[in-house]
Amino acid sequence: MDTEPLRWDDEQLLLGVRVRAHFFDPDAVAGQDDWVARLLPVLPHPGHASPKSLHHDGERGSYVVGDLLACPDAVFEHGNGLICLTHRNADKLSHDPQRWPRQLRIDAMLQSIVSAMAVSGQRQQPTAALLRCHNVLYQFDPSPPVLECLATHIGAAKRYCGEPAQISVQQLAAYCEPRLRALPAPPGSDAPPDQCDIAFADTTPSAAAMHDA
Repeated sequence: MDTEPLRWDDEQLLLGVRVRAHFFDPDAVAGQDDWVARLLPVLPHPGHASPKSLHHDGERGSYVVGDLLACPDAVFEHGNGLICLTHRNADKLSHDPQRWPRQLRIDAMLQSIVSAMAVSGQRQQPTAALLRCHNVLYQFDPSPPVLECLATHIGAAKRYCGEPAQISVQQLAAYCEPRLRALPAPPGSDAPPDQCDIAFADTTPSAAAMHDA
């Protein structure tokens, strides 16, 4: 079976990250029998290849790259790469399709990207960063400056936090958020909705970046 293009409802550029959004009826999705379909409601219709989970339902894997440790909510194989999912459904807060760029928490976005960076770094596979909220699924495609900032500040964040071992996704995201806000704004601020293949961002830190970290 071939993978089918995924349909996204909106697309915006936020803080150097291309963000795609897919809105859904949370009650209808909660009634799905398949737990993968409940987590990834942007999936195509039956008959096409669906993501394969690397862990059991409710199980978290541990992924380490350098001094960074991530325990994403779910990781799936899909097409030619991986999907790293962060699940924020517990707050039950619905996002407005017209106002979602103002409602999306930047810390949640960065934590999702950092988790995908760790998964990609350990597995050496391109990895898409997704965030599942109450009624919307977000996909994040970080620009090279954003990824480079995250990758090169792992060591500095570890020293700042005083951690003897690895630092967490939350710690690195919090340390880098003000530095990312200080980066020059990239050209372009939005893009029209489109139907496109899932974009597997290059979330694997370069060898040079990891050495500098």
